[in-house]
This record gives sequence, C-alpha cells and structure tokens, in this order.
Amino acid sequence: METSSYPQCRIVPIRMLEADNAEKFLDGLSYIPGIRRLLVHGPGYLNYTPKKPSDYYEVNIPSSTDVKISEQNVKLHVLMGDVIIETLDKKAIQKIADYCEEFFDGLSFQILEGKYIKTEPSLSDYISKDPKLDPYFVGLSDYKPQIEPMLIKPNYPDQENA
Repeated sequence: METSSYPQCRIVPIRMLEADNAEKFLDGLSYIPGIRRLLVHGPGYLNYTPKKPSDYYEVNIPSSTDVKISEQNVKLHVLMGDVIIETLDKKAIQKIADYCEEFFDGLSFQILEGKYIKTEPSLSDYISKDPKLDPYFVGLSDYKPQIEPMLIKPNYPDQENA
C-alpha cells in the first residue's frame, strides 16, 4: 500500500448539533471540493431513558435519525460533537474554515490541524480484516463494527459525471 500524507483537521463546535443542524452542516461540507474522508464523533442517540447510569452501556446499537447528505439518505447514529476531516490539500482546509465561519455565525468553534485518523493499516487491521482493505476505511471503522461505515459521493457543483 502506498504511503501518502493528507492534511487533516478537526472541527469542534462549542455545542453538539442535533440531526437537523448536523444535516445542514454536513450537506454544506459535501459541496466543498478537496475533502477526502470525514468522520463524525458524538454520543449515540438513545431510544429510551435509562433508569440508572449503568443502563447507558446496555444498548448495543444506538437508534438513528434519517438525514439527507449530498442527495443520499443517511442514518445518523450520533449527535454531532466534532468532525474530523481529511483533505487532499491545505487549500481545502481554508475553504472549510471559511464555511465554518459562515455556518457557526455567533457560535464558538475551533478548527484544529493535526493527525486524527490513522492513514496506514496496522498489523491488527491485516489480521482482523480482509487482506484487500479499502484505503478509505482505514482508521474509520472498528473490527466487526455494529454500524457499517458509509461512503457518500461528494456533490461538487463543477463535478464531471464520473
């Protein structure tokens, strides 16, 4: 597998976003060219109210909310706490920062640049998964995930039909 380094950033809003605002935010991100991979972090939705704190850990798969991102239906299983983005170049990070300034008008947020997603498969990835690993899912999903990761085709305005 070839080694390539892509710039990564992490968007941390001051508040978690519910499904409707997360849908607007993620759909807007899908129009920014240069985004390679994206990971949404946050606590899972619960479809019941736990009676005691230990009941939070009994749910295996959090319930989901249907959202539409880039004209595709997606099941969002978490409140949007932060978003980790891998881009093709540093120019895309600046476009993302400009979009966040516009979207989070009046709300505080941070954009942190660094390394947040694993870029090369580890030995445990090779042992636990199919030898033909999809490079887009390296660092994004667990071994035997309860919720399968999803590929969303970007919706760039100047995109050719490929």
